[in-house]
Amino acid sequence: MLKKQFAVLMSTYNGELFIKEQIDSILAQKDVDITLYIRDDGSNDNTVKLIKEYIKKYDCIRFMNDNNNLRPGASFMKLLLSVLKKEKKYDFYAFADQDDIWLENKLSAAVEKIGDNDKPVLYCSNQYIYKNGKNEGIRFNEIPDLSIVGHITKNEIYGCTMVMNYALAKLITDKKMPAKNYLDLRCHDSWVLHVALIAGKVIFDKNAYILYRIHENNTIGIVNRSLGERISRFVHGVTKNNREQCAKMLLANFPNTDFPDRKYLEEFAYYRKSINKRLGLIRDRNICKGKQENAFLFAVKAIFGYI
Repeated sequence: MLKKQFAVLMSTYNGELFIKEQIDSILAQKDVDITLYIRDDGSNDNTVKLIKEYIKKYDCIRFMNDNNNLRPGASFMKLLLSVLKKEKKYDFYAFADQDDIWLENKLSAAVEKIGDNDKPVLYCSNQYIYKNGKNEGIRFNEIPDLSIVGHITKNEIYGCTMVMNYALAKLITDKKMPAKNYLDLRCHDSWVLHVALIAGKVIFDKNAYILYRIHENNTIGIVNRSLGERISRFVHGVTKNNREQCAKMLLANFPNTDFPDRKYLEEFAYYRKSINKRLGLIRDRNICKGKQENAFLFAVKAIFGYI
């Protein structure tokens, strides 16, 4: 039986401390054939040197470097687009952060769950929290919310666990890419999940096959912000209209597609058109159930046009 072909996509930035351990774990995957594509996002440490050392040893590693600093979300999306448009067709595509450790059956577990489905499918899994060299246990005890209305506010599905089949990867890259400010704030995994929820199928594996490393240099993932930081982000407009923007981009990409949460995307997209629409957004119980913020603050944001 032929092994499934994988394109593993890794974006790096100043990852010299952990990248060797991660690359080794990717190359050690069982029962799949891997080509590892790496794009560096402008590192100024020894990351690129370490990558080039691996390239000399392994012919399955491709370095797609352009010396531009795009930040993680845009970097991953550029890498996905480049591989889909310029490289051979793969059975599956997987994102890889530079600092995690994969268990040897991470990718084969995804193959088993997705199967030979020719419709767009996204697989994602649980994680083990890995801190100070210790596995601190499973991250999610319950399956995260996989609805659009729940996910438009918060990220609970992480790119480092994602595997997509060719049909989904092609769909994503055939559509218009999200704006960079959206990718800077919500990253690539949020967009990929939204597209899969609208036009495909999402599989969440309650089992974990990845040690998700927590350290002081994490740029995405588990980031605990103080109340002061959250207020500053709000005041300076960092998060202003992010949900509205996301909803409009999704509706523009899928104007004629019917899906369960379309009504809620339309509420987010057009809430600023009138005071009644703003009040309607605040009162919608399903939208409020999917939020991860204080109800009063959500109402203030809606009234002043910051959703």
